[in-house]
Amino acid sequence: MTAAAVLAAGCAIADAGTWNVRDFGAKGDGATKDTAAIQRAVDAALAAGGGRVVLPAGTYLSGTVWLKSGVELHLEKGATLKGSTERGDYNANDCFPENFWSNGEEWSGGHLVLAYKAENVAITGEGVIDGSGPKFFNEECDEDSHFPYYKYGLKLHPVDRDWFRPGPMVAMFLSKNIRIEGVTLRHTPCWTTHFRCCDGLDIRNVTVDADRTIANSDGLSIDCTRNVTVSGCTIRTGDDGFAIRASCKLHAAEHPCENIRIADCDVWTCCWGIRFGVGTGTIRNVTVENCRFHESANGIGFTPAWVAEGKNVYIENVHVTGCDILESAYPVRFDCPNADARARDIVFENCRMESIAPCRIDGAEKCHAENVTFRNCTRRHLDGFRVRNNRKWGNPRSRKFATFKGPSEGVRFENCRPSDKPTGTLLLSFDDRNLDDWTKALPIFDKYGAHVTFFVCGEIDSTTVKALKNLRAHGHSIGLHGLRHANANEAIAAKGAARFFDEEIAPQFDRMRVAWIPITSYAYPNCRFSEESDALFKSRGFAHVRGGHKGVAPFDPKGEKQEGLKPIHTVDRVFFPASELSSRFRLDTVIAGEAYHTDIEDLLACIRRCAERKEVFVLTSHGIRPDAKSINMKTEWLERILETAKECGVAVVGFDEI
Repeated sequence: MTAAAVLAAGCAIADAGTWNVRDFGAKGDGATKDTAAIQRAVDAALAAGGGRVVLPAGTYLSGTVWLKSGVELHLEKGATLKGSTERGDYNANDCFPENFWSNGEEWSGGHLVLAYKAENVAITGEGVIDGSGPKFFNEECDEDSHFPYYKYGLKLHPVDRDWFRPGPMVAMFLSKNIRIEGVTLRHTPCWTTHFRCCDGLDIRNVTVDADRTIANSDGLSIDCTRNVTVSGCTIRTGDDGFAIRASCKLHAAEHPCENIRIADCDVWTCCWGIRFGVGTGTIRNVTVENCRFHESANGIGFTPAWVAEGKNVYIENVHVTGCDILESAYPVRFDCPNADARARDIVFENCRMESIAPCRIDGAEKCHAENVTFRNCTRRHLDGFRVRNNRKWGNPRSRKFATFKGPSEGVRFENCRPSDKPTGTLLLSFDDRNLDDWTKALPIFDKYGAHVTFFVCGEIDSTTVKALKNLRAHGHSIGLHGLRHANANEAIAAKGAARFFDEEIAPQFDRMRVAWIPITSYAYPNCRFSEESDALFKSRGFAHVRGGHKGVAPFDPKGEKQEGLKPIHTVDRVFFPASELSSRFRLDTVIAGEAYHTDIEDLLACIRRCAERKEVFVLTSHGIRPDAKSINMKTEWLERILETAKECGVAVVGFDEI
């Protein structure tokens, strides 16, 4: 069933009638057990042919609520369905054959909201379902961070080892046409949700807010379930954000996990943003679009075989597009042991990655990545996480896009950075404080998939921070250009390197750090530098500085082109091999603008030369306007530069992506 059909089914539920749980004896005082009253309302709605069961504002302490066919559980704003901490309030482990639990991980088969073989069911509203997860554990973590996993610490063992803890908080088995919309799912004691062998699942604008120290607090577990849409959700978990599984022992063969679309979601996780795998069935036909994954140990990963033999999953036809995988350890990971399983026909396209380590693609002879393509993707290297980072982890860390263990011939990279294969590259940057110009030009950069660097001078106030974060959200790099735009060589000669840094650089750098705008590069004002200035920035941990070429496009205040100048594309010292890009500390630039006698046709010839010879060209301007004069770039020039680069296959990347 399509998402529209599922939503239509939900509307039919709402029109069928309304049952207020208080009319059935619910108190909503947070102390009285309201389980029976809520269940009576659900059963009354079922008997009437379906309808909406309403929880008005209040806290409803409850054990298992069985959701029945045709019933919508609606939590109004201010309403909380609060999970009991007593074992007798939950369903028995063996209440139906497909239920399951884990003695090893110490959680039971009890659920707070449960549907079994139900059709046309929904959970909606602005209220909260709270599983009381922290109540089952000691306040202190059992173990500290297992970096890069569980970086906030780890709670493994419930206080009552005999009782264990409840299992997945919201669980639906062998059910059809499910809608979950608007609610907040908080403090799950185990997995937040589990949908197994279902058909037709629509989850919209749901917030998952788990205790990030609790193990197994996965967000949305979609298991042997088909025809799924998840959109607009915010997920914060201590375990996997999404778990796409095929793990039903009884029904996996007739219930492939398929036809799944995940779009416009934000996921914060201590483990995997999305993990595909676990089980004995098939996962196929999945699209992930325009999502953002934060702080994950593994952004998106594939585990087609949980162990070398036994639990093997066939994963195929997965398309990930337009996603940001930010502050991750591994942005993409394939774990393929030598088992009878597969991961094939997978595409990552137009994705932006930030990570401590490269994409990790491990495989063996029997199971490895097959027909996997990365297209128009970038990876920016990070030195560490903000949270609980073990800075010794993973040393030495590679700056490559991906690393391999086992067969690699089934993996292709098309226009990805950084790349082991030299590619013609344009490093385009803009200086000073032309924030309005830069922001207005974002649609042009987006149109061509180009990333540039904005080097900002002056005070970094709140307005500047907001603008820079917006630029960075579009994939661009942010660098420093000095508080007072001082010439580095002259200031260092007059004051010394330490004082220059403290007065000119530190105020900007510290404000950026507080705002969490990573800074790895600096552009010398007026291209004035020295060996001492290069040594200073290198010692302070900067990855790159930007200087300038002398005599290539000299400034002439009279507007008269000096004799003897050659077209830039014929000046060999302006270019260098793309194979040297990652190892160069200072990158010298040519400046564009009418004051520099810019010839746009010459600049386009530079780009074509980069494509033909696999070279790097560094180009700088300031503002961007249709009528730009002086040291600024005309909008028409920018469009032609980016259009030519795209036509020639020249990568346009920011300094952070080198």
